[in-house]
Amino acid sequence: MKDATSAENQGSERKRLVIAGASGSIGTALCRHLAEEYDIVAVTHLEERAKIPLPDLPVTWRHCDLFSRSEMAAALADADYGIYLVHARLPSARLDQAQFEDMELIIADNFARAAKLNGLKQLLCLRGLQPTGEVPPNVVRRRDEVVETLGAYGTPLSVIRAGLVVVPGSTLVNLIASQVLRGRLVLMPEWAMSRKQPVAIGDLLRAVSHCLGRPEEFAGSFDIGGPEILDWRQLLEAIADLLDRKPVFLAMKRLPPRVYQWWLRRRSPRTHPATIRVLVRDLHFDSLAKDNPLQRFIDENAVDCRDAIRPYLSGDRKRLANPRSQILSVYEEQLREARSVRSIQRIDLPRDRNAKWMAETYFHWLERFIWPFVSCSSDNDGSYRVRIRGLGITLLRLSLQPDHSDPERRMYFITGGVLASGRRNVKGRMEFHDVLAGRYTIVAIHDFAPSLPWNFYQATQATAHGLVMRAFQRYMARMARKLQPLFESEQEASRGKRE
Repeated sequence: MKDATSAENQGSERKRLVIAGASGSIGTALCRHLAEEYDIVAVTHLEERAKIPLPDLPVTWRHCDLFSRSEMAAALADADYGIYLVHARLPSARLDQAQFEDMELIIADNFARAAKLNGLKQLLCLRGLQPTGEVPPNVVRRRDEVVETLGAYGTPLSVIRAGLVVVPGSTLVNLIASQVLRGRLVLMPEWAMSRKQPVAIGDLLRAVSHCLGRPEEFAGSFDIGGPEILDWRQLLEAIADLLDRKPVFLAMKRLPPRVYQWWLRRRSPRTHPATIRVLVRDLHFDSLAKDNPLQRFIDENAVDCRDAIRPYLSGDRKRLANPRSQILSVYEEQLREARSVRSIQRIDLPRDRNAKWMAETYFHWLERFIWPFVSCSSDNDGSYRVRIRGLGITLLRLSLQPDHSDPERRMYFITGGVLASGRRNVKGRMEFHDVLAGRYTIVAIHDFAPSLPWNFYQATQATAHGLVMRAFQRYMARMARKLQPLFESEQEASRGKRE
């Protein structure tokens, strides 16, 4: 964790604000907007941004491993307020074996626990508008998980929900612009005619300023949207008009979502696939702001989305670049050189169980699952060794870290074994981490550096690990269903005794 540059302290009355995910377009705009009022710590997982900060931002940049609870707690030390802007759309390792929703869940839990530990007065997070209509329950549930996690430990939480935020450099704005800039043909799926309510970055900044420091008045969730409602085609036509383009819009009645994702990816190859997948999913549903005090506040001077983006589209296109675009190539090269792996899986946790139980269950199950090839044995201190059966060769040694463990979290450092690189495996660790009030345990491997040649590792060890973890997910889902009736009968018997 590193401090690269510090804002000059301008008085003891100024509040300390930590912004996690500050290196993106919205985070940079927030830093610039709030720097006059707050002492800002801008937290980023991009080490190059901390080393080479933007020269016109009077903030303290801090490099932080967002997957490390201890580093997150240190970043939030002495803070009064925290803003959570993290979206796991960038690679975090050379190989990510994880869904971005699960990555965001563990980061949000680390942030919320760190906020509680440091006694923050308020957390504020930016999330997307809830879709309306016949929305599958799992879509709504996944959207609420980060919010539920951030509010789970008692720190007052303000949630600002916005749809498309019109801000120069935004990945989503550039993705939309690419649809009319690249080629003459724009595909229009019939199912993508849902209504959206874009909001200008200036209105979002006003909303954040209005909520921040008022946790009692703005506890809960508040929608915001701009003054105009557009469907997907109208939005693309507006961008085409601003860019002085005249593409041909081709209506497609039976265009499958997966094919449309491929098409968008072809038009914008540098956009993270998860961003495209979320956009295509959201195009099925309306996303409109509901009336609330914050929406009425920004309505007074709301800016039309066309007016917000026109100066940037009509002028120098370089102003549309994402603030972190210049350092992403360095970041990606560092990931390639580190040859690290991150694996994150969400596991159903039976009632009245915890991460300690899950870890013990996993290692016992693993020995049975891959018998007779491998054995798993525990040491007296709770550490584990994974060996080749009959030969005694240790594949991996996982050393329990009592200082980083409790019943809801079990942390093991990867300290040896022929499958781990002794030179590069500096921060390799495996953790079992309960989230969402114990509904799930996240089983994660962070910063693991394999000893095998990279291509051979991907074809063998990485593939085998993926198969093992999917089998364990299925096993635990069956066990959770099996134990649920037993738990309910125990609860019923307990109530009967009390009565």
